[in-house]
Amino acid sequence: MLIDDDVPMIKYLQQLINWEDHGINIVGTSYSSIKALELFKQYKPDLVISDIGLPQMNGLELASELKQIKPDVRLIFLTCHEDFHYAQKAIHLNADSYLIKDELTKEQLEQSLKNSIKKVKETSVSLENLSYKEILNRNIEILKHSLFDRLIKRDEPELLIQFAKKLDISWQYPSFILGTGFFSISTFIEKYPYQDLPIIKYGVYNIACDIAKNHPGITFFNEEDSIVFVYNYRQNIKFDQHKYIQSVLMEIQERVFEFLGQKISFIYGRQSCDIKNVGFVFQQMIQNRYRFFYNTVPILKWDMQPNQSVFCPISRLLDKEMSELVFAVREKDSTRVKEILTFITHTAAEKNLDPEELKKVIARRIRLIELQYIETGNEEFYSLLDECSRLSDAIKLVEKKLAQLIQWNGKKDTASSREPKLQEIDQYIVQNLSENITSTDVAAHLYMNSSYFSRYFKRLTGENFTDYVHRFKIGVAAKLLEQTGESVEEVAIKCGYSDRTYFSKVFKKYSKMTPREYRSKAGY
Repeated sequence: MLIDDDVPMIKYLQQLINWEDHGINIVGTSYSSIKALELFKQYKPDLVISDIGLPQMNGLELASELKQIKPDVRLIFLTCHEDFHYAQKAIHLNADSYLIKDELTKEQLEQSLKNSIKKVKETSVSLENLSYKEILNRNIEILKHSLFDRLIKRDEPELLIQFAKKLDISWQYPSFILGTGFFSISTFIEKYPYQDLPIIKYGVYNIACDIAKNHPGITFFNEEDSIVFVYNYRQNIKFDQHKYIQSVLMEIQERVFEFLGQKISFIYGRQSCDIKNVGFVFQQMIQNRYRFFYNTVPILKWDMQPNQSVFCPISRLLDKEMSELVFAVREKDSTRVKEILTFITHTAAEKNLDPEELKKVIARRIRLIELQYIETGNEEFYSLLDECSRLSDAIKLVEKKLAQLIQWNGKKDTASSREPKLQEIDQYIVQNLSENITSTDVAAHLYMNSSYFSRYFKRLTGENFTDYVHRFKIGVAAKLLEQTGESVEEVAIKCGYSDRTYFSKVFKKYSKMTPREYRSKAGY
């Protein structure tokens, strides 16, 4: 494909050589980068010769788009610029040649084409010879997820075993043990921001997989809520499979803590099952995951008992403690908060309170407390609380949240009360006086939601943010007009008004006179 906004240049290229002699067929030409992109999607040519200085989207930008569509496309760039800056970008895009239009000869073009054709053929051969192993490595996580999905849906055993074998997973024995790992949320928030949670979870999974390579029979899967492992083994009275599993899990725990500073607990089945029932065991484990809510053992063997204990509904059992939490935060009494949470912990464990209901009751109470100090709460906390699989983890998370709310409450006696200081906003305006400041800018500076900031600011000052900024800037401008000999234009630019007429209009709106009238009244 040939691309150049210079029509004579495309004609020159078409006539410069006999393209068919080089085994090349020109599938399309374009004078527009936008039209070229559409043609490329249609024909997907192996080689593109393009001008760099195209309108709308320059040749380098266009080349990046083409690479997204067809990563192995070969590129030759034409330009009038002998600027190495362009050449550097062309190299970054893995371009084959960089040719100057005014110096282009038949020999140069043929040599460039020869080089590109060679690379096209090499790529073609490489793709044809791409081994199954390379394809497998590129898609291993998708394939493993598919395998596990088929396993829990109880696909035909022989098909599952064959599928696993293709992924280098050997399920040659009749006995399976299933287990799962649960991430410590309270440990995570001590070290990482909320948005890093998926990355850290994946890091834990990679560590587990790396260790499992040295322990035959154990395969880890990265599922939505946790990492899951399947252990396939041959029954042998001389071999303690539970000791073997625990040694692997302990090594993972140690390595995760060493490299990521995180804690992870594991639960696995005490009894084995055949491949047909792995899915059933997994479903039971997920449905009854809160059976382990009150346990603190880092590695727990699970008995799938038919007669499971029933959780006690909370009803109004903790109403008094929840009310006392509100009072303790209001009084900034951290000691009392800890005492109440300790009581809730003991009561919940003693009475075997329903974990899901307990987390919901706590979440509702914290929302009520939160609304006393900030209008919109941080939803990240509630997402993390919902993920907590153990009571100890949830209580630590709640304690940290209440400590933050006590800090908010501690600001009540300051001029700005529970929320960011108005002085901080003023300081931001002063520091960015010559800029066009928006409420979005200040909200980002204060780490606040932009829509909430607008409501908050209106409530705090009684006027919208735009009026406040104009009034503030005009106040600064008035002082400059009084205290300096700078011209009206200079003062306007300093205060972020590039148009003098607009500045005069705004100045008059807030001071009831023009800048010149104000300066004259001040005696200058």
